[in-house]
Amino acid sequence: MSDVVSKTVSTFERSKDNRVQVRRFKKSASLKLKVSDGNGSIGSTFDASNGVKQSDSFPALEELLECGICLERLSHPRMLPCQHTFCLICLKSHVTSKNLRLAAHNDSFRNQRHLTFDNEVKSMSCPICQKQIPLAEGIASLEKLPKNLYLESLLKVVEKSPSSPKVMENYRCVNCQMVSVQQEQVCQHCMQIFCSVCWNVHLAELNNNLSILMRQLSESEQRLTHKYDNFLTRCETLEEKVDKATKLKIETIKRDERQVLEEIGSIKKEAGVTSDILLNSIGQLKGDIEMRSKEGTNQVTTYLNFHKETSKILDQVGYFGEARITFDPDAFKLEQISEGIYNDEEEPQQQSFSLVTNPFESIDSMTKHYKARSFMPKLVWNKCPRPAGLGISPWDESRLYIAATDSNYVLILDRSRFKLVDRLMHADMICPAGLAFWANKKEVFVSDKWKHWVHVFSSEGEHLRSFTGLKMRSPDGIAIGPNEELVVCDTGNDRILLVDPITGEKLGVIGAQHGITQLNFPTSVTVFGPDIIVADSGNNRVKRYNLKGELLQEIGSFGKNPGQFRSAEVVAVDSKGFILVGDAGNARIQVFTPDGTVVKIFGSKSGFGWVSGLLVTPKLEIITSDNKMRSLKIF
Repeated sequence: MSDVVSKTVSTFERSKDNRVQVRRFKKSASLKLKVSDGNGSIGSTFDASNGVKQSDSFPALEELLECGICLERLSHPRMLPCQHTFCLICLKSHVTSKNLRLAAHNDSFRNQRHLTFDNEVKSMSCPICQKQIPLAEGIASLEKLPKNLYLESLLKVVEKSPSSPKVMENYRCVNCQMVSVQQEQVCQHCMQIFCSVCWNVHLAELNNNLSILMRQLSESEQRLTHKYDNFLTRCETLEEKVDKATKLKIETIKRDERQVLEEIGSIKKEAGVTSDILLNSIGQLKGDIEMRSKEGTNQVTTYLNFHKETSKILDQVGYFGEARITFDPDAFKLEQISEGIYNDEEEPQQQSFSLVTNPFESIDSMTKHYKARSFMPKLVWNKCPRPAGLGISPWDESRLYIAATDSNYVLILDRSRFKLVDRLMHADMICPAGLAFWANKKEVFVSDKWKHWVHVFSSEGEHLRSFTGLKMRSPDGIAIGPNEELVVCDTGNDRILLVDPITGEKLGVIGAQHGITQLNFPTSVTVFGPDIIVADSGNNRVKRYNLKGELLQEIGSFGKNPGQFRSAEVVAVDSKGFILVGDAGNARIQVFTPDGTVVKIFGSKSGFGWVSGLLVTPKLEIITSDNKMRSLKIF
């Protein structure tokens, strides 16, 4: 797992693992029996541990009154400015553990290390949302936090119910929950308190994690090889385009031809040198880890150093080969787009519109709706691990799926709580890119860019099958077609494949016939009615086809003006047929009517780096992913 994923998911995973352990303990302590009311419905539950009958709402009430730190019933609840509530004693322990430091004490007889507390405590982070809370008076500021009167009232209501033991002012082992009057061991990596027994186990886990770093480096080495091959393929495609344009211009542009080819050669050479340097760094670091892992001293420091160096290499590999190189045959020059250019001049509004009550009435009402919206993001996740394709499952609209390209899995977030709840993983999945959902079978399709496969998962996350015989190169965007066929952007082969979603058999091809293709690096696809809409990023166009492969509509050209694109990376469509395009090179999103007229342009105020995923919900929420800024935004 890369450092970006570690920083992003560690908060979710650490708290989730601890809560699972505590809740398993609670469940084993009491047997709850369902009691029927005689009509086949469930009326209440019976707690066999204490013989108390509880209502159906009691577990939910207990969860509401549960402290997010100690996972026990709240004691002296204090509310942070972010509205999250914890026990006062737990907040003090949390701030204390986060500000403990290891200090060395040397004398002529021994070398000792002991814990010290940082007296200059000026702020803390909320254990749930990580929001920074200023502490003007240090840890004493916690006493002045406001009480949560609502939860205190609920505590009084349920005070006769079975309650958890009161939390004493002491220190608790994060693993076994053992309580002691003084802190024993604090890990400088995870900043958690451990008892003496769990400390030795934790050190062993850190040592074992070195093998995880080795695996990550090996996967990164493989990914780098795939990306370098793909980069060379792009360069070869550029050489072909240069050759075709040269024949049209004949001798008048021969000098320009040599200049451009030399530039491509320089880019390829530079990419080769960079790749060799990264491969050498990976090999050297793997050797160092293998050698140091045999040593038994100073495991924490060794792990931290190797983790830092591994994160640097993973970050460099993640950015390698991501630049888009386009060739403009009219100007006869190359343009390398490594990130979006913010266009501060959005489309001028000829007249002001008020918000439309029902935008779904007609094309005109939907047009007014888009023109009236300000498109300021209402939610931003700035530590999303290099996201690409997005999707919401039709069988559970609360779940948002995000393809994490450099992390070997698909993240699943609960939209109502915006919490990481699950992942789709498989040993053969290297770089998930596109997502599609088959509603009838409740199956999830994931395109694997570097494995050149399509993986299929069940709604419960079980891997069902993989399509390996389609001879694809770098498949990207996918969708379910008008007749429930799978539509795949075979990006490296400049075509769209129609595939049987059960057998993986090729049913047809769009955009390429008899060795001649109309597409250049298609990266995204969506479906509206009987038509298939393709983001043809290499040609800076959006194209609409029918299932016979006939071109019905073409939108855009190369440029920065309204209606033009610099790498049309992703495409989505709403329920009225309005086409939304992630214009990645111009760092913006453009909205078109079904006939191709520009309605709205937004993005300069939202700060896009490279729009890599785009989704519009039935309620007209717009969700975007940005693999340069590593962010997820909801408008």
